[in-house]
Amino acid sequence: MNEEPRDIEFAFTLRPEADPDVGQYVLAFEGQATTWDEALGDERPVGHIRGHRIDLVSALHDGLPQDGLLDSLTPEIADFAQVMLSDGRCLLPAAGPSDLAAEECDCIVYIAELWVEPGFRGSGVGTTLLRRLGATIDLTHCLIALKALPLREDHSQESTEAEVARVKRFYARNGFIPVQGEYMVKDARLCEAVKKRLAGRQSA
Repeated sequence: MNEEPRDIEFAFTLRPEADPDVGQYVLAFEGQATTWDEALGDERPVGHIRGHRIDLVSALHDGLPQDGLLDSLTPEIADFAQVMLSDGRCLLPAAGPSDLAAEECDCIVYIAELWVEPGFRGSGVGTTLLRRLGATIDLTHCLIALKALPLREDHSQESTEAEVARVKRFYARNGFIPVQGEYMVKDARLCEAVKKRLAGRQSA
C-alpha cells in the first residue's frame, strides 16, 4: 500500500441530501486535504473530493423508482444514469484478475469532483482522498463512478488530449475502468477498505 503524503491533513463531512423526499437514500460527502502554509500563517486547501452515495436498494424497497431518484439529484448523475443505466440495471463489472463475477449493485457512489492543486499532484493527495472515501462511507455492493475530465476554473476552455489522458491514467492506476465516453467506474469490491471489512467478517 502506498504511503500517505506527510504534512497533509484529511477531513471528511457527510450529510443527508437536503431534499426530504430523497434524503434517507442519498448521502452527500465532501473530503478536504489541507496543509499548513508558513507564509500565510494558516492552513490552505490542496485537494478536495465531493459527490453522493445513492442507496438504490432501499429506495426501490420503499417504492421510489430508480429513474425518479437519480433524476432528482444533480444533472451529472442524471446524465450518468441515462448513459450507463439505460436498461434500469446497475451492475458491478466482472473483474478479470480478481475473479470477481458481475453482479447487481445496491448503490452508486458518484464522484462529482476530485481536485488536487497542481503543485501537489503526484504526491499521493488524490489517491489518499479516494482511499479515505472508502474508509469513511460504506461501499459494500457499490459501483463507484465518475466522469474523467480535468477540472478547469475557466469552463469555456477545452481540455487538451494530453490533460484528459493524464486524468484517465490517474483513475486507471486507482482501479477505474473506462465504460463509455469519459465515464469510468470501479467495483467497490476492489477497494482496500471493502476488502478489509469482508476479511474481518470472514475471520469473525
